Amino acid sequence: MAGLTPALAQPSEIGALERRALVFGVGLAHLAGAWALLQVDAVRAAAHEIAPLVVDLVAPPAPPVPPPPVPPPPLPRVAPPPPPPAPLLAAPPAPTPVPETFATPAPPPDPVPAPPEPVPAPVVQAVPAPPPPAPPRKVVPATAVEYLRLPPVEVPRLSRRAGESGTVWLRVVVDVRGQPLQVSVQRSSGHARLDEQALWAMRQARFKPQTENGQPVELEVTAPIEYTLE
Repeated sequence: MAGLTPALAQPSEIGALERRALVFGVGLAHLAGAWALLQVDAVRAAAHEIAPLVVDLVAPPAPPVPPPPVPPPPLPRVAPPPPPPAPLLAAPPAPTPVPETFATPAPPPDPVPAPPEPVPAPVVQAVPAPPPPAPPRKVVPATAVEYLRLPPVEVPRLSRRAGESGTVWLRVVVDVRGQPLQVSVQRSSGHARLDEQALWAMRQARFKPQTENGQPVELEVTAPIEYTLE
């Protein structure tokens, strides 16, 4: 303890050293800062001088691309013309036929005439006897005949309106059964309608058959039909 006392007894010497060291450190710091500032300015100046100028060149807008041209329509495909037909070859001429030669046959011998055949005797056909003549038609007066059915006598409506009247005389052929076979106008009434009506009416009549020698015969009678207006 006695030996440490002299060192602690000199405080003034220690403070002076510290002040010197502090001043020296501050001076060094200022020098270092100044040197650093100089270095920064130098770097900036060098960078300003060395850095290249960068220019961006902007290209002008490209012109619009024109639309592609429309291709022309395809030409119609023309079929190639058919090849010309091959020339017809003329047919070779037909060979001329060679006429055939035939041997002329010998003429046949003359035929021997056959003996004539006997002519048959003509057949005599019996001619049929003609039918017996029809018995003569009996003509009788109108009063000699008898009616089984009288002819209908009726004045036609048109004749009645026209005021037509008269008597029609009819020729009547009566067959063996008493039916009118033929009816014709022998004397007209002067009116065609009355004559036609009389012909129709007489065809509707029926007579009593007439006999001659016990055989039925045809008869001919002239009978009148009278048309009067009441």
